[in-house]
Amino acid sequence: MEITKITTIAIISLLAAMSPGPDFAIVTKNCLSMRTFRAGFLTALGVASAVLVHVTYCLFGLAIVIQESPTLFHILKYIGAAYLFYLGIMLLKEKISPEGFPKTSNATIKKKHNPFISGFLCNLLNPKCTLFVLSLFTQFIDPNMNLLGKAMLGSIFAFIVFVWFVLLSYLITHRLLQKHFARFQLIITKAMGVILCLLALYVAFFS
Repeated sequence: MEITKITTIAIISLLAAMSPGPDFAIVTKNCLSMRTFRAGFLTALGVASAVLVHVTYCLFGLAIVIQESPTLFHILKYIGAAYLFYLGIMLLKEKISPEGFPKTSNATIKKKHNPFISGFLCNLLNPKCTLFVLSLFTQFIDPNMNLLGKAMLGSIFAFIVFVWFVLLSYLITHRLLQKHFARFQLIITKAMGVILCLLALYVAFFS
């Protein structure tokens, strides 16, 4: 494999992962709600796992079917938008204690909410991720390359996404930064709820 091609894919993948969007919002939300690095790590793992699903069906040409079928594309888009809107409403309804933490205990939150599943569904139900992975395949991967080589290059995106969101989770849940987050927890939580709802509306009606 060409080092230049691998580097290019890695850079593009990092920029895509760092751009504000549903994945960024869900990782941040789970870190703030559960206040643990583990929550962010599992969310990042869920997002990366969903990326691998996108890579897998792109390898077998199913992404072309999604791209060429407006009905299927819109069904996926509206399901994804509905899920984002639901998450946003849940954040807007969340009550914060005077100390800056959710009134619901961590144990209760974990029982009600699985960070891996939320990260996985958030990315899986985003048809734009399908199109992004498909664009990587069409622009940077030689059609004559064997299946293993294509899978390895496609997996670079999943790996970069995972590393970036793990790093983001570490920064958000670091004990020195948590003190600052706690002071503005109510504002941040409600802001993230609004952002998720706006992202849902954007995905449903403007993307």
